[in-house]
Amino acid sequence: MKTELGFILTSHYYDTHNGLELTYYCTNNHNPFVIKIQNERVVFFVDNDSKFNPDHIKFERKPGGLKSFAHKSVDTIYLNQYKDLQLAREYCETKGIRTYEVDVPPTERYLMERFVNGNIEIQGVPEEKNGLTTYLNPQIRKSSHAVSLSLISLDIETGSNGDLYSIALSYEKEGQRENLVLMMSNENRKVSNELTYFDNEKKLLESFIHTFNEYDPDLLIGWHVIGFDLMFLERKLVKYGLGFTIGRNNSKIKLDERRGAGFFANITGRIVLDGPPVLRNAFYQFKNFKLDTVASEVLGTGKDIASDAGKVNEIERRFKEDKEALAKYNILDCTLVTDIYLKLGIFDLMIKRVQISGLLMDRIGVSTAAFDHHFLPLLHRKGYIGPNRVDIIRDETTAGGLVIEPKAGLHKNVAIFDFKSLYPSIIRSFNIDPYSNIKSDTNPLKTPEGFEFSHTEHLLPSIIERLLEQREFAKQNNNKNLSQAIKILMNSFYGVMGSTRCRFYHSDLPTAITTTGHYILKATMQFFENRGHEVIYGDTDSIFVKLNESQVKDKDYCQELTNEIDIYIKRLLADEFQVTSYLECEFEKTFDQIFFSMSRGSNTAAKKRYAGYLDGEIEFKGMETVRSDWTELAKNFQRTIYEMYFQGEEMEQFIKKYIADLEEGKFDDLLVYTKRLSKAPEEYVKNIPIHVKAALKVNHTGPYRLKEVSYVITPSGPEPIQSNPTSYDYQHYIEKQIKPLADDILNSQGKHFDAIFTGSQLAFF
Repeated sequence: MKTELGFILTSHYYDTHNGLELTYYCTNNHNPFVIKIQNERVVFFVDNDSKFNPDHIKFERKPGGLKSFAHKSVDTIYLNQYKDLQLAREYCETKGIRTYEVDVPPTERYLMERFVNGNIEIQGVPEEKNGLTTYLNPQIRKSSHAVSLSLISLDIETGSNGDLYSIALSYEKEGQRENLVLMMSNENRKVSNELTYFDNEKKLLESFIHTFNEYDPDLLIGWHVIGFDLMFLERKLVKYGLGFTIGRNNSKIKLDERRGAGFFANITGRIVLDGPPVLRNAFYQFKNFKLDTVASEVLGTGKDIASDAGKVNEIERRFKEDKEALAKYNILDCTLVTDIYLKLGIFDLMIKRVQISGLLMDRIGVSTAAFDHHFLPLLHRKGYIGPNRVDIIRDETTAGGLVIEPKAGLHKNVAIFDFKSLYPSIIRSFNIDPYSNIKSDTNPLKTPEGFEFSHTEHLLPSIIERLLEQREFAKQNNNKNLSQAIKILMNSFYGVMGSTRCRFYHSDLPTAITTTGHYILKATMQFFENRGHEVIYGDTDSIFVKLNESQVKDKDYCQELTNEIDIYIKRLLADEFQVTSYLECEFEKTFDQIFFSMSRGSNTAAKKRYAGYLDGEIEFKGMETVRSDWTELAKNFQRTIYEMYFQGEEMEQFIKKYIADLEEGKFDDLLVYTKRLSKAPEEYVKNIPIHVKAALKVNHTGPYRLKEVSYVITPSGPEPIQSNPTSYDYQHYIEKQIKPLADDILNSQGKHFDAIFTGSQLAFF
């Protein structure tokens, strides 16, 4: 027997002659191994009084002392083969037999019932099978050891005619890096340790497959690596009759694009992390998600060829005239991706999210499955089972967070207070969860809106309590990635219970949470008003309060207010609802000045949109300067006019000059719009937005659909930047990009853009 620590990368299940086999590919300090759990069975449940007795399926039926949410006794059905599950489901549908938990993947059920979250400790006898250390039916326990993963960053270069020019690989293991470029040429030779030439594509591709498997990485990373690089390589390999065999069991990679969800890649024993979606899912925001942009913002350096318009021509030139320069460009794209991930701590964050959520990396974003992982095992131990997702009744919609309408205009000396983890704290205070909901007749409590839950029978509050303790520990140890992973999971719980994709969805659950949030925010507003402070805005968990100048600069006074709020809310909830408050208010920050504009096209103030000023710095919230779909022309203009406004400067002459400079062509490089496409441009039929009209003009070739378009507005309409337009519709930019931003402030001063600026702006000079 050998004891081994490991981190699970991928999981799979297969039917065998002896029953279901669960397979887990793991790594331990870059030493991969496989766990095979044999003779497992597929599990689901049916009502105890149902007539489940198919004669064409081999099964075993046992009473287990479990109940459904309707408090009906259920029996457990065991199947030896996964293929029989679909037959069983069809049989039940035909006979009108209700099933439960028929949609829980067996690999996930096996781990969740053992409380395994990525890390494992096993005891078993190792065997060598197909070149991999394999453990058959070992003992498995959860573990919490440190994890280190090896990786390859991949990037390819292609010609405009569809030819493959080169493949770059950057291998990283424990801080050591090896770079390699495989490039087409008219000869076969090794130019250096980092560059090798091949005289035909087939040889190059064969070398790539061999080299990749020799490196044997845990992770494959890149930038749009699935939709472009991997899909391009797959077509080339098919063309030459070669298998895309880069899985750890010599299996082929599986690629697909799911409508509206993006590109996906599955490699047995390895994980693919694609730059843009990974960063978006980690809640990073950038001007755009081009590699050059993100690298410049994160690393302070960019790509070797940055110009979109000239990129194709320069790649063609280098391939013909300077292959070593092309190799430099190719490998730099690889190392930039690796360095971005390292600088942002993405690898550690992904590992922490696995260790906290319980889901493997290829499922990390499926919050409903993460909820199941934490909730189902505890529910089973309470004697209950969950419904199928498809059986959930989609009833009324859920109220959102309370937004107190802001008081438009300029305000001075404003302090912002918010509640830490408001929704998780409400769940914990009022014991809100699916199990407590069905047990509400046991020592019941009521929320402010009258939703009933149990004082004593609940599960989710204890899960949140444990996570909050872990997060506090992470904060004390400055472990930002662990803290972020816990925050992502906790905040998902409310969303999951309000999602119709969740097996535990019931409108009472999210509505009870949000309406209690309304109650808390209104009570906090009343607290401040009782003390003579004016509340000018509130949004879900935050409240904006005007203080006098001495108070707003007194941090101790502001902190004292938060302590008083906590005491006030604690007494209020205890007196009114007989519950213990776990809500915690914190003093976030102050602004010397804050401005709320009117909502465009209405007579009310705009919500979730303001500019705050403190010590010469401006913070924009929900405004154009922090939005990716507005031009740099608008963003620069907005930043400048707000600086002038907060400093009490006259803006009219600046606006005139800005427009004059625009019409003289001085801002032509700031006129580009960039927008994402939710589907292929040609799929838009009835209503074709401006950005889609521009996208339809792009001479797009390649293995992936156009997902983003950059364009300008010309006198003849939208033109993509690939067309190198030279004339611009300046009046469009004045009306659509300058005027609304100027009017936000001018209107608050009783002025209007149209009344000040008419005709040619040059007439003012």
